[in-house]
Amino acid sequence: MWLVPRDTRGLQQRTPVPDVVREALVRWYTGEGEDSDHRASVIMVVKARDHHQWIACSCLGDTEPPPLLSPAYLSEAETYYLRRLTSVRQRRPEHDLDCPFYREQAPPRIREKATATPRTINEPDGMFSAHRLAPEKLAQLPEETEPDDRTRGVAIPRLARLLWLLMEMAHVNAVEPLEAGEPRTTSMASEFAAMRRAAERVEIAPGVPLARHFYTHIDPYDRGIVFAKLRDAAKKWPSGHAPQAFLLLYAVDISGTTITLAEGRELEVKNRIRHIGIHQRQIGAPYLVLAVVGEHNPREGYAALRAYAQPIARPSNFVAIHNVAERQTIVGLLDLQYRLRRRGIGVGFKRLLFDVATPAGDMRPDMLLDLRDFTTGEVMEAVLEIVTASDADSLGLKLRQVEKLRSIAPVVTIHGEDLEADGLEAAIMDQLRIG
Repeated sequence: MWLVPRDTRGLQQRTPVPDVVREALVRWYTGEGEDSDHRASVIMVVKARDHHQWIACSCLGDTEPPPLLSPAYLSEAETYYLRRLTSVRQRRPEHDLDCPFYREQAPPRIREKATATPRTINEPDGMFSAHRLAPEKLAQLPEETEPDDRTRGVAIPRLARLLWLLMEMAHVNAVEPLEAGEPRTTSMASEFAAMRRAAERVEIAPGVPLARHFYTHIDPYDRGIVFAKLRDAAKKWPSGHAPQAFLLLYAVDISGTTITLAEGRELEVKNRIRHIGIHQRQIGAPYLVLAVVGEHNPREGYAALRAYAQPIARPSNFVAIHNVAERQTIVGLLDLQYRLRRRGIGVGFKRLLFDVATPAGDMRPDMLLDLRDFTTGEVMEAVLEIVTASDADSLGLKLRQVEKLRSIAPVVTIHGEDLEADGLEAAIMDQLRIG
């Protein structure tokens, strides 16, 4: 077994792995090792990762191209694991059948259907933290009894829930009714200011407010100010917590690990940028991006490690959306505020980001409407549900939610075709019997 440069075939620049370390790795990987084997394995894997190396297995001999293993890190599970790099096109061979690292190729991946919005979303637990100290865990070979369908679900990144929590605290997901003669005062600057104020009320570590390491412009990152402050703060950072900072940026495009900001400036992130849903490209910009800055590899120092990109309604309103219809609805409601105000009616709304307790159970309606008659003083609260599903299963879920909601509040349903035909106003007025 050798350590070889990453992105090679493993035939040159080999650094032999001592037999005692290889044997410890095999014992741990196959589930027969002890704590000492685990520690030795983690040290070797971390060394390979820090030095940008792969692990080349000697199961096919010394002269043939070796099977390759990549020391990878699964941030959600805080665990290192060995990823087998096999490819016919890139001439990367399989392990020998008798090799402890051999595993049959996975059958076709079973993918869960991704809905327009996640099924259940709860507020994140603990500190406003998205980076932890490097783990001392290495995954083992899965049990033979475990199903090997490699099912991929629709997971919600922690960065997403942290961003939604901050948006909820800043109230940028709620728009108040426009009073008579009152102009709309929200702007990108005011939305960022609200997010910064919210950052003063949460901590990233005990006694360390988020606001102390929270940036809404790329300049402090590019000029190294973010890193300098982190290095200084790390000297007194609470034990057991990883020093980290957060960037909250307005973006016009995301691609792979690149975030494109206004004026064409870019931010490179170490890992692929996460987002919710399978239709991110169809939704498009603008985005609000939350990136965590930390140190995972001491050799490379601090860097933007991970990021989550949240599509928003428009640059001056940081209302989170999960599909195109939601953006059309929110922009339509913002325009509708002026038209209804001329008729003496105020309309406000809130985009719910987390499940809320209701008499019908925990639910997350698409939006809450707040309607006010400025003449009579009458106030009405209602729910707005956006129906975009075309398949029977998703449509059935939405309709069942609508029926449950009708038992506790008036409900307005709007369909995609209604939005295309500018039918939002008619749907609200007709279904709520406002005349």
